[in-house]
Amino acid sequence: MTVLEIPAFRPLLLVAMIAGLPLQSVAESRESTLDTGEAPHLNDTFMKGMVVSCPRAGQIWGSSAMTEALGQIGELGVDWIAIHPYARVHRDGTVSSRPADGVDYLERAVEIIRAAGMQIFWKPHLAYWGSFEWRGEIEFGTDEAAWRRFFDSYRVFIVDQARFAQRHGAEIFAIGVEYEKTTHRDEEWRRIIAAVREVYDGRLTYAANWDSLDQVPFWDALDWIGVHAYYPLSPEENPSREALWRGWDEPLRQLSSLSSMHRDKPIFFAEIGYSRSRTAARQPWLPGLEDDPGALQLRRSLIEVALERLEEHSFVRGVFWWKWIPGPDPWDRDFSMKDPEARRALASYWGQGPERAPAKGRRVAVGSEE
Repeated sequence: MTVLEIPAFRPLLLVAMIAGLPLQSVAESRESTLDTGEAPHLNDTFMKGMVVSCPRAGQIWGSSAMTEALGQIGELGVDWIAIHPYARVHRDGTVSSRPADGVDYLERAVEIIRAAGMQIFWKPHLAYWGSFEWRGEIEFGTDEAAWRRFFDSYRVFIVDQARFAQRHGAEIFAIGVEYEKTTHRDEEWRRIIAAVREVYDGRLTYAANWDSLDQVPFWDALDWIGVHAYYPLSPEENPSREALWRGWDEPLRQLSSLSSMHRDKPIFFAEIGYSRSRTAARQPWLPGLEDDPGALQLRRSLIEVALERLEEHSFVRGVFWWKWIPGPDPWDRDFSMKDPEARRALASYWGQGPERAPAKGRRVAVGSEE
């Protein structure tokens, strides 16, 4: 997600049941023995995802524009959709929200996604505008009363969203997104994870920004590691494809190590995207709307190289591209995956059309030298 927006999965409880452990103790234990293997309805297929965003509160998700958008997205080979219902966080720590079951456009959004034959990543967000610079700045210093208000009211919101996700069979659910200055409150987050597991039996994740993965102490209590993958790949303004390819070496090494550290826990890119900018390889989180051929070609190369590199590794289970907004302009600006160069890149790797690239070699297992 950009600075302006800065912006899995059914757990198997058999181990806990056999051991006679209460669910909460399993979720809260830092050395949890919960089996996080694949759920029966999921397999090792790489998730081809798109984040479908919205211009306001999300009403467009339940509209005819959403139906049209999913038809277009499906032609590119996308088979997973992420949407991000909002609550609002206030400066005093209060999170204000309304019950998801009373929001008609969310019910309709699920119907539209299922009718398109796609799977769902439910990814609730906090709207921070007017209170914080971005989600990563949400914090309350030494004000313990504000911290209590935040976690108490956030728990109400996220558990309500989890109930909705459970009722509609959403396969992946995010307990949080980029809240970098809150994750040190490990105990509070583990209570939230335990509360969500009481109402939701799909895969749980947390979507951390690429540069704060080591600040999340509760990965062990989750099923998958979610990454907002805005990695700088090259300092050059016009890097070659070879430079972009090499630029992924260190991020993939770090991600492989993170997966191994947590008992080969799967990793997926809960968000990745590039704007039309000459600086997109150096600062991919920044917006841009440059129309010169160099910026357009760089964007296509960035998307293609990411697809090539990420599908090589078995510990990376999928990506969700940021972003696609249903309906016409003016809402589609920077990062729009509707742009021709983005569509061509996805169609050539995921789609079934004449531009589809030749099949790549088999995926490489974690730690493989191949």
